[in-house]
Amino acid sequence: MSSELLKLGTSALLGNQSHLQTVSNNIANLNTPGYSRQRTEFTSFVEWGLGRSETVRLFDQYANEQYRRDTASNGRAETYRDNTEILDNLFSDDQTSIARGLDDVFGRINEANDEPSSLTPRQLVISDSQALVARMQSLSERVLEQEDVVNEEIEFTVSEANSLINSIYDLNEKIVSVSAGENNDAGPHMIDERNELIRRLTHTMGVNTIEKDNNGIELVAPNGQPLVIDGNAFNLRTKLGDPDPQRVEMELFAVNNPNNNSAFDETNAGGKLGGLLDYREDVLDESINSLGQMAIAFSDAMNQQNKKGVDLEGNIGSDMFSIPSTEALGYDGNASSFHDVEVRIEEGYGSQATNFEYEISFTSATEYTVQSLKKGEAYGDPSGPFTIPAATTDFQGASDGLPDGLELRFDPDGGSFTSGDKFLARPSRLSGLDITMNFDRPEQLALAAPISVENPIENIGSGKIELEDITNTDMTSTTSSAFTNDLNADGVTGDYGLNSDAPVKVVYTAAGEYEVQDSAGNALGTAASGTNIMEQLRDNAAWPGAADDYPGYEISVTGQPEPGDEFNLNFNNDGFDDNFNGLKLADLQSSNTMRRNILSSTGNSLTFAESYSNLIGFIGDTANRANISYESSETLLSQSKSRVDDMSGVNLDEEAADLVRYEQAYSAAARVITVAQTTFDAILAAVR
Repeated sequence: MSSELLKLGTSALLGNQSHLQTVSNNIANLNTPGYSRQRTEFTSFVEWGLGRSETVRLFDQYANEQYRRDTASNGRAETYRDNTEILDNLFSDDQTSIARGLDDVFGRINEANDEPSSLTPRQLVISDSQALVARMQSLSERVLEQEDVVNEEIEFTVSEANSLINSIYDLNEKIVSVSAGENNDAGPHMIDERNELIRRLTHTMGVNTIEKDNNGIELVAPNGQPLVIDGNAFNLRTKLGDPDPQRVEMELFAVNNPNNNSAFDETNAGGKLGGLLDYREDVLDESINSLGQMAIAFSDAMNQQNKKGVDLEGNIGSDMFSIPSTEALGYDGNASSFHDVEVRIEEGYGSQATNFEYEISFTSATEYTVQSLKKGEAYGDPSGPFTIPAATTDFQGASDGLPDGLELRFDPDGGSFTSGDKFLARPSRLSGLDITMNFDRPEQLALAAPISVENPIENIGSGKIELEDITNTDMTSTTSSAFTNDLNADGVTGDYGLNSDAPVKVVYTAAGEYEVQDSAGNALGTAASGTNIMEQLRDNAAWPGAADDYPGYEISVTGQPEPGDEFNLNFNNDGFDDNFNGLKLADLQSSNTMRRNILSSTGNSLTFAESYSNLIGFIGDTANRANISYESSETLLSQSKSRVDDMSGVNLDEEAADLVRYEQAYSAAARVITVAQTTFDAILAAVR
């Protein structure tokens, strides 16, 4: 009997000792990340005492998988929110506001219109225009700096992910090796350590796991590309972007064979890495391209209008701003890296400029198509095919059918383009950074109209001639407009004026018509009414072969003239107090001069202020939604962590109760051994 008691007591003592060790281990690892609560269990023993002990992890596989998914979503949402918040703060700063700069410029133009012959208000227009350009450049530069920050963060995240992948691989190999041993079971602490590394990797880049029968796991990225599989580990590395070398891209490579590589598919990337990629594509690209689009549209509108006026020195106005051109980026797979494609927005087409990017694809050595892109994806149908000009100095533009105000110039650099060659054109991306102000003297501002009208006092009737509009001052040829400039002997531009056959006089006839004459008194045509007389002459084919808006100005006669009354038109050589064109410049503030970024370019325009407000709204709304998404992910993560903790977390109250219970059981087992010893001693004493 005493021997049986001794066996039972010893078995109970050792069993409760195991319980106490497990409980103590749980308490010791209360704050250990990834630790799963353990429990010691015993197999049944058919005779006496406890069976073989086994320490198991309390673990819910489904809860843990949900925890990982929520961890990836949280890492992605947090990174996206933090970066978007930076951009939101940047655009909300009044010191960098483009809207404030626009208001300042147009306010100064209105002041100059009050005193068009005064130099001081003109100088203020120049100064505030230069300040606006500086704002555009500064804001564009700071947004582009964010791309450098994203590149650095991607490189850091890749390094962090690689360290975790390699640690998981090494630990996974140990677990598989241990599981193949005699006890065929890996220690719980090794499984917990691996799970914690996987959780951290999930927060970094998002991963999916596949459980294997040998206690091993396989890791794949959310896009399905392998990370740890079949005894091999794959790492990420950064590389120069294709075609943009300033844009970091990634590729996967086998650790044991670095030449075994493939491009990393950014689709559905998770964790912090996914948040960075989303932010770069959805927010940064949209913002910098939109800033460039605004710079182009504003500068082109101001240029076109200023060229329809006369400056304080009697010259036809010139471009206030220089709009840059850019080089399209060739893809690595092109037949040659020496082919150049110059891209710019055509003069007068700034209102059609978009924040799109464009892919130029060659279908043969001389033909190509143009496909607009949004977020790197095709947007709408491709345009073309187009045939490149024979001369490498010639640009192609709207007259050739190119969309969205694009102008392209192709230089094969002595070779030929090849079918399959592709180029990425981004006309607006750097425009906000590279735009410059041309004017440095107040006299250059063209506030006056190039045409002056005269109502001779000899007229009998009440008719009055009025200048309605200036539409074109192009002096490329005599059919472009009625304006010209005399060239001096050395070929330098001299005095501006009107062509000899330009319409300069309107005579009201006895037939009740308006006869238009040139400077020699030759009749150019007649108009039935005094409204938009030049338009009526164009409709009657007065200038066949000339530009659609020839002569470039429009007049009307109001009131009731008498037969023989004459009305004169002259080039405005001394219109110092004239603000006709200045008012047109001021009107640009409320004119729909910017295109909405949708496929249709008809009836979808905005003012400068509306467009910038939309950009601010887009960034602010994106930042707000990013914050809501982050807070939602925090809630979901907290819930899934609680579910995991309910099963695997250490509860001090529960462990303390178990500690007391097993301590008492241990003491009782020790007492059983003592009783067995006493009984054995008594038996020995009885037989002596």
